[in-house]
Amino acid sequence: MQVIPEDDDKFAVGVATIDLEDEQEKDDYQMISGLFGFDEVRDGDPNYGIKRYRNSLYKGGLAKKKRHGLGVLMYANGRIYEGEWNAEKRCGRGFELFINGTKYIGQFQNNHAHGKGVYTWTNGEIYDGEWNRGLKHGFGIWKGLMGDSYIGEWRGGQVQGYGVHHWKNGDRYEGEWTDCLKNG
Repeated sequence: MQVIPEDDDKFAVGVATIDLEDEQEKDDYQMISGLFGFDEVRDGDPNYGIKRYRNSLYKGGLAKKKRHGLGVLMYANGRIYEGEWNAEKRCGRGFELFINGTKYIGQFQNNHAHGKGVYTWTNGEIYDGEWNRGLKHGFGIWKGLMGDSYIGEWRGGQVQGYGVHHWKNGDRYEGEWTDCLKNG
């Protein structure tokens, strides 16, 4: 196992929800997503290592001292990424838990949600669909809190193109949308 300190070996852990120094000593991790088994990475990857940053800690595959393969990145503020890496970037299948409790599971490219994925807000709203550089883009389904839903096209994070919106009261609009507004 390699332990690679990044530029600064200090952690800002005063009010953090994750004690990074304690996590580094454990050399273990309890998976949240179930995308892969952490033990398999730790025990089965000959390039397994731990890489420390100012406010985060990485446990997983390394290639030329860069995050590569399967791994987990834990931030001191509680944010967590579990998934695939390629040359220091989130790339491939992954899971991200944000500090406000929202979650994304799906494809990543260049550190962004990209491809197919599901984003779940803490209030219960869900978007299940296609992503492009971190924005909803392509075909997707949104389910709101109050029983509303939208199935259709998205562009640049907004409802755009053909789609169907259902409201809780039974109203329905099927047709073209522009910038999240009915257009037709």
